[in-house]
Amino acid sequence: MGDMLEKPKESWKAGALDVEGKRAPEKGPFLGVVWFCLTFAAVIVVAAVADYNVLYLMIGYRTIIAFAGYLIMQIGLWHAENKWDEEGSQAWLEAAGADAGSAPDVLEAKKFGDVVIPADKLKAAFPVPWGFLIGWWVWGISYLFPIDGTLDIDPTVYGIIALVVCLGVSFDASIPMSDAVMMRKDKKKKMLSVVFLLGWITLGIMSALDVTEQLDDRDCSRTLSDKCDSDDTTMTFAVEDSVVKSKNYDQAGVWILCMLGPFTVILSQKILFGARKMGTLWEASGKPNFHPIVYNMGGPLFVWGWFLFLMGTSSIPGDYTKLAEYANRTGDSDANYWQTDSGPYNIPLFLNWRTALSFIGGCAMVPVVGFLDFSHDEDGPWCGENNEVPKAIFKKWWLGTDGTYFGLFLESPWPFVMAWSLFGFSCFLDINNDFDVGWQEVAILINCILQGVDAGILIQQNLYGGNLAGKTKFSMPFAMLFILLAINIGTSWGYRAMALSLPGAILIILGQKTVFGARKRGDYSMQNAGEANPYDKVLVYTWGEVFFMMGWILICWGMAMP
Repeated sequence: MGDMLEKPKESWKAGALDVEGKRAPEKGPFLGVVWFCLTFAAVIVVAAVADYNVLYLMIGYRTIIAFAGYLIMQIGLWHAENKWDEEGSQAWLEAAGADAGSAPDVLEAKKFGDVVIPADKLKAAFPVPWGFLIGWWVWGISYLFPIDGTLDIDPTVYGIIALVVCLGVSFDASIPMSDAVMMRKDKKKKMLSVVFLLGWITLGIMSALDVTEQLDDRDCSRTLSDKCDSDDTTMTFAVEDSVVKSKNYDQAGVWILCMLGPFTVILSQKILFGARKMGTLWEASGKPNFHPIVYNMGGPLFVWGWFLFLMGTSSIPGDYTKLAEYANRTGDSDANYWQTDSGPYNIPLFLNWRTALSFIGGCAMVPVVGFLDFSHDEDGPWCGENNEVPKAIFKKWWLGTDGTYFGLFLESPWPFVMAWSLFGFSCFLDINNDFDVGWQEVAILINCILQGVDAGILIQQNLYGGNLAGKTKFSMPFAMLFILLAINIGTSWGYRAMALSLPGAILIILGQKTVFGARKRGDYSMQNAGEANPYDKVLVYTWGEVFFMMGWILICWGMAMP
């Protein structure tokens, strides 16, 4: 489950308690952010030197089964880990005679003696993670199907090994690992962690070998070429001669995706384990962590890692160059998204500068928002603080908190506004990396800049000032701008891009709303004169950050559609 690695020394962990029981702040966590950035750099470099320029995610049996497995696993894991975090910590506090409804800093400053959780409550708090197990099994079954999306079950040897590894990893990381974490069996935990790590590495290697063998030995291109019904021989030539010779392309991209995915998921578990209530500190001392970190990169990296892995195991490389030439010559932009009449269909991820800027600008929102809200959650001093009644909200609107955790610039609204602006600017580029700007592209950029200002300055300053009415006032325009943006982005590919952009916008909004209820200083603080959220309401395994990352992947992919 989420407790797979040895006890880490988390960079976010604050210093020792002072004589007043307050924790001296230290710098915020950068490990997850650095890895997140490195994955972008690695994928962009490989894409730049590869001899293909598009990945076709085949919407067939393999992809659908794998995605279903991931969803089952995500839901099962988050349910089990949240149950252990909440019920385990509450059982400990009940045994200690303490109130789980106290603020986290109150519990952190309190001195506790030896506390033992009753055995029945301990076991009740740690359920068998059936969703996690079944999710792994379903993902493993996907290896029986070819990457071309068809029902032609003829797995490679590597695919069969990958299936077996999935079964083994699912067992290792669930039932025996649960016992090791729950009962604090350090040696058993370390042994299982090594097995888990080796299993993940093996799965990544087997997955890459499975895909490369299929690209080498099978005509995976047939689903993209043999059903071309166009009477235009130029169109037929463009498809058959350029787009679909997948087996001739280099395979570095397959390897980078199939290996980055697993290592990203592993790191996400490490980060979550350090940030959660019943993780590192529980194993070390038998005591819950009273300094949980909601804004950590664990949840987003978990989603991002599985996205990379899915693209590695279920997509086919191609070259859209001749299709783009045909589209430019005929004015038929839909030719860039050419599909077979009978399927399986595909969703293209173009490997160009438009896609790169879209994903960099959009997905940068995840760590950038984390900088702002982590600092506010940890009670970082607001630069605009004043004693006016009512408080002046925009006294120093160009600043955020005082830079204690990430520096003054990263805790200001400007990285957020810049990320939004870059995301909007990406639509100025077409599929061939040329500038192609019309009224709609200008409207999208203006929309994005307005959202950056609205959320990064108007909403955020009201949040710092504790002005619930002001936050609500500016939140409604933000949601409306987001839906308008999603509709504008979704007009690409004959409005098919709406299937990516609109769910993406909804997930982002839902993610923010969800995490505001789970964080230390969100909705509760706004409604209770700045008081921190009670400990039992602070959720590390919140769905907010998961939805937020999912939403940005989807809307960035929609924006990447020219």
